[in-house]
Amino acid sequence: MKPRNDLPEIKLALQARIADLCRQLLPEGRMEGGQWVCHNPQYAVNARADRTFKVRISGGVAGAWIDWRSGDKGDVIGLIAFCNRSNMGDAMKWARDWLGISRMDAATRSRLQRDAATMRQRAEDDDARMRADKIKAGQALFNAARPGNLLPTPNTDGPWHGPEALAINYFSARGCPLQDIPDLAYSNFRFSEATEWWKGAKWEKRQGQGGQPYMAKVEPGPCFPAIHSAMRNRSGALTACHVTWLDPIRPVKAGVTKPKLMRGIAQGAVIELATGPEGVAFWQAEAAHPLVIGEGLETVASIGVAIDGKARLWAAGSLSGIANAPVDLDCIGSIIFARDNNDGNAQAQRQFNAALEWLEASGRPVTVIASHVGDDFNDLAQGED
Repeated sequence: MKPRNDLPEIKLALQARIADLCRQLLPEGRMEGGQWVCHNPQYAVNARADRTFKVRISGGVAGAWIDWRSGDKGDVIGLIAFCNRSNMGDAMKWARDWLGISRMDAATRSRLQRDAATMRQRAEDDDARMRADKIKAGQALFNAARPGNLLPTPNTDGPWHGPEALAINYFSARGCPLQDIPDLAYSNFRFSEATEWWKGAKWEKRQGQGGQPYMAKVEPGPCFPAIHSAMRNRSGALTACHVTWLDPIRPVKAGVTKPKLMRGIAQGAVIELATGPEGVAFWQAEAAHPLVIGEGLETVASIGVAIDGKARLWAAGSLSGIANAPVDLDCIGSIIFARDNNDGNAQAQRQFNAALEWLEASGRPVTVIASHVGDDFNDLAQGED
């Protein structure tokens, strides 16, 4: 008789006790914002400089983990294998022993299976609610900003003012004026006088009803003028908002550590900068035309200014975003992947490889281009060394 597959129930049982599991496997860690944060357990003690190893406890898939330095990641079973430096079979045996499954009687084992099925359904429902809430937050952030006219009027520099003018000046100073891009998808851009840079907010842990801890915002982050860009999925639905914070005086990004952030569900979504020769949004288009895709708005805009309306222009916000972009749509012909150089960054190289594999899997011809100056094509557009 074929052995029964107990992986689903073991995985769910581990997820139900994920905090205890982390304390067992990663005793040097600590809780931070729904994650167990610690040093990579495979590093030598004297090499543990950063707490880049993170395991999801709440607010996502329990037990999902990643080391942001090395790029290693996996699920809760993979966590055991990684921490114990074992294979997956030995990790399963360790999990059964840790959960006490081998010592359970038939009734207890049956109850564990029922509980696992209940937990699975609850996790699926929670994940669906979380995704819906994230998408609503992204839509609300985009809609909180006002539409702007990025198209110049004849014989003028355009009707620009306020944050709209700051955006125009910013892209112009970067050598990629938006108003010079044919078929600009201007409805995907909105502008705000003051958007909170939420990374700068201060939070405190407090006790709620029944003694349950929660995080309360006690001070908002600073506000800056900002560009709000719509990130849309393959059907055109707005699932995330990409924000670029700007300096209120100079044509540069705001002076914060991360002046670009995304809110919502960005995976599988892109910012369409330009519609290309057909002049139709990608989710409504029929004719196949070349696509230029890259990480940043400035990178793609720099190419858009140069090619004069000969291709669709998409910014994915990140390499992992490129590796989920809807490039299999009928309106996509050949693909030009405008990569950043990221010299010496091993994690970025792995992400680039994954993105390239995704693009090539679409069956479209793929050409990779990289600037010979600086990090990306926007550095080239600015004439930077």
